[in-house]
Amino acid sequence: MACRKAKQTNRLWKFVVSSLGWLVIALPFTPLLAADNLESRGYVISMVHTAAYVDDQTCPAGTNGTRPDVLIRRVMSEGYGEEEAISIINSVRINGGRDDAGNLVGTAITLGGGASYTGDQSWNDFDFNPANVPSAMPDPNAFNATGRFAFGLNLDGGEGPDSWEHPNTGARGIDNQMWRVLGCWDAYHVNKPVIPYNESIAWDTAVDAMPAWLISISGEDLNQDGAVTVTFDRALNIPLRDAYGSIMSGASFAVDTNPRSHNEFNGQIKDSVLTIEPGDFYIQGESQFYPHLQFSNTQLRFEMKDDGSMEGHLGGYQPWRDYYHYLSVRGETDGAIDLIGIFYDLKRFADASPDPRTGENTAISSAYFIEAVPAFHVDDTGSLLAESVGQGPKFSGPAVSQYTEQ
Repeated sequence: MACRKAKQTNRLWKFVVSSLGWLVIALPFTPLLAADNLESRGYVISMVHTAAYVDDQTCPAGTNGTRPDVLIRRVMSEGYGEEEAISIINSVRINGGRDDAGNLVGTAITLGGGASYTGDQSWNDFDFNPANVPSAMPDPNAFNATGRFAFGLNLDGGEGPDSWEHPNTGARGIDNQMWRVLGCWDAYHVNKPVIPYNESIAWDTAVDAMPAWLISISGEDLNQDGAVTVTFDRALNIPLRDAYGSIMSGASFAVDTNPRSHNEFNGQIKDSVLTIEPGDFYIQGESQFYPHLQFSNTQLRFEMKDDGSMEGHLGGYQPWRDYYHYLSVRGETDGAIDLIGIFYDLKRFADASPDPRTGENTAISSAYFIEAVPAFHVDDTGSLLAESVGQGPKFSGPAVSQYTEQ
């Protein structure tokens, strides 16, 4: 008898628990609110790369080519003809790069991993790697981007002779001198969904090992126009991918409490476009990708999509040596550029933060394309900080360029 009653009791509890489960599923879901009754939505950055835009005005004299073109020009600067230069370069893996007389031609050697090397390699009789001291080399006078249009943001609130016009919004006074430096290198001379080559492979690798970059938006009603707070943080865990290789929407991320990568801005949503009031920005990255991303006078313009994702541009005045360091670590092979030319052009087109001693500008206006998909944010105890809202796009991150018709 006691055994029969116990079984009946167990069946009753199973029925109650099952019924409660279905009741929870059936009830309409209401997003959790922050302690101050503000709605908070979370995102994970699924793609970041230099904001590239090209048309027939960008490089009217032609582009700078890629790594082989750089090497050919360097060898020809030593007095060799084009055919002989090509022969010397092709022999690098065989004999170190020698001419018909057996002379070693150092300029045929790619600047390897650039500044990541110790300087032990011999490069055209230098006892150091020229990528570590690029000013020791002559300026190759690379082609620079021109024209009317470029992506970016109006960082100084004005319009000058070096300003661009935004090709999509028509906004004028766009500040993006970084694009002048990069736009005529074949690796960057692309339009979406194509991604600048070296940033594409760097991100596709880093995203599987680097703690995720997070964005959250908090406000009274994020479906309406109004004031919001926008935060950027680094996560403790890495992004997840789905079967397509997209960055998975709806994943959970623990926010890193290290204040170094915490950024908070006053923002505004208007007509589903998110903007912020200018401020300083810093977030830690990872070696082989951007070691960090930092700006002064940071601005952004993100379009908030119906599927819950966001995309747009983030930019500001970036220390130009940061980007040179990124490219020098990638080297001229992966970077597909001329490190010496990039150095001189970054220095030439820098337009902010003059050094108090030399007067030289140490920062350059720049813009990055950002895509972010919905994500849950939690603290180190597992408490919910920001809700994932929306199903997210079918393709995101590295999968976009792979599955989108070009």
